[in-house]
Amino acid sequence: MNKKRTQIFTAMALMLAFTMQFLVSCTVLERPADAEKLEPLTVSVLKIGKADAIVLQTGENCLVIDAGEEDDGEELCEFLTNSGVSRVNALIITHHDKDHVGGADTLIERFPVDRIILPDYEGVVTDYFEFLDALKAKNLTAERIKQSVEFDLGTAHVLVEPPVNYPEAVSGAEIDNDCSLITTVTHGKNRLLFMGDAEKTRIRDWLASGTAQKCDFMKAPHHGVYNTALAELFEAVRPKYAVVCDSDKNPAETKTLELIKSYGTEIYETRFGRLTVISDGVNLELRQKTK
Repeated sequence: MNKKRTQIFTAMALMLAFTMQFLVSCTVLERPADAEKLEPLTVSVLKIGKADAIVLQTGENCLVIDAGEEDDGEELCEFLTNSGVSRVNALIITHHDKDHVGGADTLIERFPVDRIILPDYEGVVTDYFEFLDALKAKNLTAERIKQSVEFDLGTAHVLVEPPVNYPEAVSGAEIDNDCSLITTVTHGKNRLLFMGDAEKTRIRDWLASGTAQKCDFMKAPHHGVYNTALAELFEAVRPKYAVVCDSDKNPAETKTLELIKSYGTEIYETRFGRLTVISDGVNLELRQKTK
């Protein structure tokens, strides 16, 4: 009897050990890739009026999206210095309007920049040509993209998308906004979208290309100016949070803000202060400096 009981206990112990090993194996196999702790990603959307200057940092890596107007270059550089940045890994100029490219020459002169990504068309404003002169003085070559480019920024992944077809310049017509590069940054489970100044043609072009996905945060297009494609954009991406780069002098249109809120999106405006977004790969924390 004792021998039989011993055999039963041994069999039960073996079965329990096998079950535990199986469960451990399943746990390892089913653990999502983004379960590992990621280095935080910080996004700073500067308060510089009706203009864009956005700084993304993860560890020692830094990406700048747009550089505001000419007078904003100093403020952008001061912010980078105070944030401990000594080198910019990549600079994306979404399009060549003065409120996006204006401060880029100052940035190029003050900081080493490893990679510069531009839309593939020629600008017409003085600030654009001053930027080109700064590139030449530093012996730098920009990438004018016709196809999407991707790269890693530390633990984040960056996708930059140009228009499927760049619009052709017509006498008296402005094409800059519809040439905007659209940037998606993925950090763990979080997706952050930066729309430049995309207007309805560019927005619909991007939505039709099939790359639009739901996102957690969006830099809303064109300083909150309303257009009829905005509803289609927010229906497709439904961000939890959005920011509009505007000013007291040129605030976002009420119709745009009401539309954004109708999708349950929490909206911020830079006219009330610099916005900081911190991603840990799962959650987002937003802070606005109002003084």
